[in-house]
Amino acid sequence: MNDEVFSRLIAPVTRGIRLLFGRGVLTGTHDELKMQNVQLTGMDGETFDDVERPQQYGQISVPLPGAETFFACLGGQRDQIVVLVVEDRRSRPTGLTAGDTGVYHHEGHRIRLTKDGRIIVTCKMLEIYADEGMRVDTPEATFTGNVTVDKNLHVKGNFVLDGTGKSDGLFTMSDAVIAGITYSGHVHQDNGKGSKTGAPENG
Repeated sequence: MNDEVFSRLIAPVTRGIRLLFGRGVLTGTHDELKMQNVQLTGMDGETFDDVERPQQYGQISVPLPGAETFFACLGGQRDQIVVLVVEDRRSRPTGLTAGDTGVYHHEGHRIRLTKDGRIIVTCKMLEIYADEGMRVDTPEATFTGNVTVDKNLHVKGNFVLDGTGKSDGLFTMSDAVIAGITYSGHVHQDNGKGSKTGAPENG
């Protein structure tokens, strides 16, 4: 068997291998379906509609038009395409260190898991909706800006006030210590009598 005959024999196999994988540009997305479908344009200009795009369980995304796609053609058939990967170099964060991972949005907000056990969340507004409650278990928490509590604040331990305080409502407490003197047990010198007054009484 000469080379020419051999080439003709394996030509269908060679074409099938070449058609197994391809790359293209995403032109649209249908996310209302049970499995997301996309439209894309191949590198040679051919268009593909209703292409399934499987995603990892627990992860969702809707890529922007213009994102790059890498797809597989099942059985080498161009009408049996499945998108394997979607990448968008226009908005992908760069400059990460080895081992980093994260989630990002094209507008710039992101979650980054980096070394030394750090998780960095960068965004304009962070909203948390918890139906039953939220618990933060940490030795110390720091807020660098103002904090507003719409409802009640229950402090089981002590609190330290380094600045000034203001209240437009009523404070209720069993006692207060001001400049080292208790409010409920303090007395005054009774002017003109040479004796001391009694402790404050409930009105």
